[in-house]
Parts: sequence; C-alpha cells; structure tokens
Amino acid sequence: MRNNDYWERRARQRMAEYHRRNDEVIRHIVAAYNRGQQNVLEEIERIFGTYVKNHDLTPEEARRLLSEPISRREWERIREQYRKVKDPEIRRRLLAILNAPAYAARITKRLALQADMLIQSKLIADVELELLTRALMSTINEAYYRTIFDLQRGTGYVFDFAAMPRRTIEAILKRPWSGEHFSKRIWGNTDVLAKTLTEVITGGLMSGASIRQMREQIEERFAVSKHAANRLLRTETTYMANAAEMEAYEEAGIERYRFVATLDLRTSEKCRQQDGKVYLVKDASPGVNMPPMHPNCRSTTVAVIDVGEEMNLQRRARDPVTGKTMLVPASMNYQQWYDTYVKGKKTA
Repeated sequence: MRNNDYWERRARQRMAEYHRRNDEVIRHIVAAYNRGQQNVLEEIERIFGTYVKNHDLTPEEARRLLSEPISRREWERIREQYRKVKDPEIRRRLLAILNAPAYAARITKRLALQADMLIQSKLIADVELELLTRALMSTINEAYYRTIFDLQRGTGYVFDFAAMPRRTIEAILKRPWSGEHFSKRIWGNTDVLAKTLTEVITGGLMSGASIRQMREQIEERFAVSKHAANRLLRTETTYMANAAEMEAYEEAGIERYRFVATLDLRTSEKCRQQDGKVYLVKDASPGVNMPPMHPNCRSTTVAVIDVGEEMNLQRRARDPVTGKTMLVPASMNYQQWYDTYVKGKKTA
C-alpha cells in the first residue's frame, strides 16, 4: 500500500482539480452579472430618461421626479421581464412580490425602479443557481469516483463498489450544511444587490450625482456581488467534494479519515489546527472536523486504512470465477479506469 505522502498528494490534487474546473463556471456567472449590470444602466435611462443626464437637480426636484407616476404600459414592460426567469421557485417568489398591494395602484418611478432592480437581480440569480447546481452535482459525482479510483490505485486492489445512487447525490446537494442552503444564499445575495442598486440610484438623483458617478458606484456594487458568488461556489465545491469522499470511504468500508489542510500563506488558523487530526467517518461534520471550515476553504481529507480494512478490500477484489485477486494496472489512468469499472453500473 502507498505511503502517507501519496494519499495526501492525491487528495490535494483532487481538490485543486475540482476548483480549477469550476473556474469556467465562475466565468459564466460573472458574465451573467456583467449582462445584469448593462441591463441596469439601460433600465435607468428608460425609467428616468434625460433626467439622469441632468445632474444639477435640487433634492426637491429629485423627490418630485421619483414621485412621478409611470404609465401602465411602462409598468407592464418592467413587470413582464419576470417571465425570463426559468427556475420555478425564483419565479414564484418574484411574482408574489410583484403582485403585492404596493404595486396594485399608482406606480411611481421610485417603486418602478425598486421593482426593476429586483427583477434584474433575480434574472442573475436564475442563471447563477442553474450553473451552480449543475457544477456541484458534477463535483459530487466525480469526487466519489475519483476517491474510489485513488483508493484502488493506492491499495492496488480492484475491490467491488456500488455506483453512487442518484438519491445520495441529491441528498448531499440539498443538505443545508451551513445552516442555509446555497439557493437561499443566492436569493439573499441578489436581494442585497437589488437594494443597494436602488439606494445608489435614488441617492445619486437626490445628491445631484452625474451618470458617470452613478455608473462607478453601480460597478462597485456588482463587483461585491461577483465576489460573493465566487466565494459561494468555492465554499460549496469544497463541501460537496468532501461529503462525496465520505460516501466513498463508507462504500470502501473505511472508518477513519485524516484532515488535510492546504498549507501555504493563505491557510487559515482553523485549518492549521485541524491538519493531521484523525476522525471517524460516521462523525464527520462540516465546519467542525470536516472541510469546509470557513468560506473559500481548500482543505480536504484522506482515508486512514488499517490492516483489517486493507485485508477486507483485498477479499473484495477477488474474482468470483478465477479466485484471483484483481489488481489495478500501474499504467491505468482515471478515464480508463472509469470506462472499465464505472460505465454500465446501475444507479438507484
């Protein structure tokens, strides 16, 4: 069986690869925020017209402008944008807000702006949730099989294992491990974006800020939201990967794991203190003894295999027909292994 350096090196490589793959997901999410930013600037011009270019309004004039009603036609144009939202839950919650009594009678430009910023933020949330969900499901699935592969490569035994059940993937994905599910965090983060955008625009009009000044502030708000989206994906990726690895350990009959921190200048004190500690798989708890320990955490785990567990894996690698122990070829890579031992397995 391989030494500790092998296990730790492979664990760190796996985690780094999951995060590298999600760099592309981040690029798509950032693109959604960039489109949203452009839409916001266009919506400001639509609602306020030439007024946004006239930055010498007095506070009283700005208040009157914000209190002016918009046409029913313009309100319907703003409101109907919610139909672009694909996720049924986001659409349902958004529509419930737009159907509130506040939007049933006279719609002022202030109210229209507030609703418009909410819609624009939820259009972003819709894209972010879809991309995040797809990426995390892929991470869960791959982390399970790559861990099994490394266990087989490390021990040398092609022991039997079950395909990861679909229900297990969904259970990990739906678990609110941090106290709040990632879908709620996306909703909350985009709520904050909508509120701050409304404040920037109304505040800018009241203070006589130029469109250039408002644009700069809007860009700053979007930069904060992009950072929050990046942090959320990084943190959730670390959790999903480690949770899937725990499933792989259980499937292999391994009872203990060792915490492995990525030791560099960015390593947190929490992870430094946990590095090298051994815990029971059945007691694994994110934020307590299993990564992530904090936002943007990069830590992972390795299996601790005792003699009895290794012998059990050897027994499970015995060919039922020939009675010989099946071994992993030293030259076999992950894709070859996956095509040979995973493809065709039935999932529950």
